[in-house]
Amino acid sequence: MDLKVFRDMVSVSQQLCDLTLEHPVETEILIPDYQPEIFKIVKSFVTPVLLQKQVLGGKLTLEGYLRVSVLYQGEEEQNLCQVEQKLPFSKSVELKNGEYDSYRVSVRGESEYLNTRAINSRRIDVKGAYAFGVIVSGQSEQQVVTALSGEGAQQKLTAVPFTRIVAECEKNFSVEDTLEFPDVPLAVLYTNCTGTVDEIRLISGKAVVKGRLQVRVVYRSEPGYQLEHAEKELPFNQIIDLEHLDEECSCHVEIVPHGCTLVEGGGEENATTLSVSCGLSLLILRQNMVYAVCDAFSTRWNAQVTTRQLVVEHLVDDFHNTITASGSGALPDEGCTLVDCLATVLPPETVTDAGEITIRGKVIAHLICCNSLGELECYDKVCEYLLPKRYPAAEDGVTVEIQAQFEEAKAQKNGAEASCEVTLVVSGIVMEKQKLELLDEITCEEPLEREDDVALRVYYGRAGEELFEIAKRYHADPAVIAAESGTENEILQQDARLLIPAAE
Repeated sequence: MDLKVFRDMVSVSQQLCDLTLEHPVETEILIPDYQPEIFKIVKSFVTPVLLQKQVLGGKLTLEGYLRVSVLYQGEEEQNLCQVEQKLPFSKSVELKNGEYDSYRVSVRGESEYLNTRAINSRRIDVKGAYAFGVIVSGQSEQQVVTALSGEGAQQKLTAVPFTRIVAECEKNFSVEDTLEFPDVPLAVLYTNCTGTVDEIRLISGKAVVKGRLQVRVVYRSEPGYQLEHAEKELPFNQIIDLEHLDEECSCHVEIVPHGCTLVEGGGEENATTLSVSCGLSLLILRQNMVYAVCDAFSTRWNAQVTTRQLVVEHLVDDFHNTITASGSGALPDEGCTLVDCLATVLPPETVTDAGEITIRGKVIAHLICCNSLGELECYDKVCEYLLPKRYPAAEDGVTVEIQAQFEEAKAQKNGAEASCEVTLVVSGIVMEKQKLELLDEITCEEPLEREDDVALRVYYGRAGEELFEIAKRYHADPAVIAAESGTENEILQQDARLLIPAAE
């Protein structure tokens, strides 16, 4: 027997976990002697800084820290002040059994609750919980049958588009420059940083990423709550060594700021040294396409066919958007004075409607105000956004991995109402899943019994029937049926009379 089976490799995907990890937030923060004593707590925040996510030995490990920041009003001169503390964390997750060549890890999070109170004039107690949403997918290389030859083998092919993960890596880097303040800061309240990628170049064994970090510093130069803003743009250029990388690959890049440090005395008048630490996350992908055998039979033998189900993913979109989320509503105190606006970004979500998938999200705008009694308060407003692009809801599912970062927030008071606009940088990838039933093995052990009294059959086909399925039923060559019957379509477009030759 001379049946030849040809095979090729495809990347098969499997979701290994989709879960929520809760981490307690419990700490006491002491107010330094050089800062005013506490009159009242204004607002507290928890910001995660993920320094490492690693899969090793079937276990995912997450390491980093939670930055707990508290804004409070001082005892004197209505001073708006800030203190913070870092809480290290390490989380591990056991993944499903199996050997995988590469992994894709997505981590998002939000505060479940946060209670902050002043124990005395110099001690703050913070208790709460932070929830990490973790999704891990594994990818392995598996063989599929791409062609059969000999022994009257007939095959039905299906297109298998798939995206192979060439590499996923992370690199931490820092950028330093001087920042000139119009007035010497008396206290820095908070900093914010977002990153923009301007150019990605992939050459053999290297990825070159050029971009900019936009840093905003909010501070006050006098006692009280009057705030000022300073901005600085820091260019960066990073080179990452990666094996198996070439010009045919594509690269999805995420910039994750870790923190900003300000050191007085940058060598110029009113200049300060600004140092920004960031994480650079690269996902290197290669688009591929093969045609695989999904069904087969023989015109000479009783063929035994076994199939198996595989799940592949292919990249639909790699997006980077700057989005504005807006919201408005009544203020609890009509006579309050607006001081500043901050924002907390909640994890985006996907919504399926009328056969299409959209990506939407919410942002909590925090309006820092001075109320009619001269006390500082924080009023929260929900702002919503919707990404402009829509995606078809694939039958086997779509995976969307998104990162959203707060870039800038503005608020305006109109009488008893307040309106907010929050600018976000939203990036991510959309992967479409496809479940395929493909040929695994074919064996030919017994020859077909010939019907000597039958040379030709007439079959009346119905519109929508597949020529391959008809040929399989009679162990006939589909190409011969098509030629004898004068049809060129693999699926009958209308009722037709087909001529079926006898098995060989």
